[in-house]
Amino acid sequence: MKNVTLILICAVLAAGCTWVKPSAKSHEVVLLTQDQAVNCVKKGVTSSKTLSKITVVPRSNDKIFSELVMLAKNEAVILGGDAVVAEGRMEEGRQTFGVYRCR
Repeated sequence: MKNVTLILICAVLAAGCTWVKPSAKSHEVVLLTQDQAVNCVKKGVTSSKTLSKITVVPRSNDKIFSELVMLAKNEAVILGGDAVVAEGRMEEGRQTFGVYRCR
């Protein structure tokens, strides 16, 4: 019984961890809506993927989306963008983002 309790505690704690680390310049990249990016130049598209659950413990949609945005921001730096826009819906830990240059 102690082992089961310990495993459950570890799973819950792991579900709150951030697995995605920001790149050096990703803090300069912003998340915009499509309307906000109307005067920006599209540099490309990137797809992000992260875990939607850890073992059997589902993760919150906010946490998943936050990690997907961070992955998109990291990629935007590489593509020369300073903004990302979510395209479509987030499904099973996957999201597509447009990468834009607005400044």
